[in-house]
Amino acid sequence: MSHFSSEDEALLQSMVRQLLYSIKERLASAPSVECAEEILLHLEETDEHFHNYELVKYLQQYIKSTLGSVIEDETEKCTIAQSQGEGPGNDTLVHHVTRRTRESKEYAEMMHSLKNVMMAVVETLLNKFEEDQAKNRELQKKSTFEQHTGRYADNCSDSDSSFNQV
Repeated sequence: MSHFSSEDEALLQSMVRQLLYSIKERLASAPSVECAEEILLHLEETDEHFHNYELVKYLQQYIKSTLGSVIEDETEKCTIAQSQGEGPGNDTLVHHVTRRTRESKEYAEMMHSLKNVMMAVVETLLNKFEEDQAKNRELQKKSTFEQHTGRYADNCSDSDSSFNQV
C-alpha cells in the first residue's frame, strides 16, 4: 500500500476537504497564517472529534498496514532480548521500537510516498480554490457591470421616443 493510485488521491482530496470544512470556523478565526498552522498542528489535542475524521482513520490504517509488521518484528526482537537479559528496559521498549521503526526502509518509503501524494492533493485543492476564486471575481465583475449598465437603461423603445415622431 506504499503506492497511491489516482483513486486513492481522489479519496484523499475528499477527506482533506472534509477535514478542512469541519474546522473552517476555527481556521477562519485565526488572526494569522501562523495561528492557523498552530491550530492544524495541535488539532489532535484540541479537537474532540479528531479521531473520527475519515482522513485520520485512513492514515491510521495506512500506517498500520505499512509499518505494522515492522513494529511487531521489532517488538518481538526486544522481547526476546529482554527475556535473555540483553534488551532495553521496559521503560525504553517503546522508544527503542519507535527509533528502529523510524530507521527502517519501510518507514522511509512510506513517508516518501505519503509526502508525494499529500503534496499532489494539496496542490490540486489549492488550484481548485484559486479557480473558484477567479470565477467568483469574474461573476462579481459581471454582476457589477450589469448593475451599472442596467441603471442607465431607460427601458423605452426607439419607436416610443418623442424624438422619432414627426
